[in-house]
Amino acid sequence: MGTFNSSKTFHASSTLIPTIAQDITTTFKNEEYEVQSQQLKNGGYDISITKGGVFKAIIGMKTALKVNIIPNGNDIQITTGVGIFGQQAIPTVISMLFFWPVLITQISGMVSQSKIDDRVMEIANNTIHRMTQQQNKSVDPSTP
Repeated sequence: MGTFNSSKTFHASSTLIPTIAQDITTTFKNEEYEVQSQQLKNGGYDISITKGGVFKAIIGMKTALKVNIIPNGNDIQITTGVGIFGQQAIPTVISMLFFWPVLITQISGMVSQSKIDDRVMEIANNTIHRMTQQQNKSVDPSTP
């Protein structure tokens, strides 16, 4: 659907996915973003992040930065891209038939300028680092 997409693979246990999703959700909610998070059957998460007028399109539909956190063997794959916010798929798809070139370009530019995708990856990296240190301390209490 879009021209904007970013992806990163983290070498970490998939058991960290709920904590990563919670940290991303909490961070952006604390910054007054509207965030929806849904756990997937495969153990991953689908997160939508939007803020007031930043991602609202001209015709009244809402688009968002979509974050997909997926377990991938011994890794965690995180992909971000512009998508539809929440459950507004049908009206948005109909509207996108007419306005997609303008909307995708504008929204992709806004996401790129605000560097929200970079922040998502940074939060994930920090969470993995923090949780790995905690796990190492519980295995070896003498570790600083």
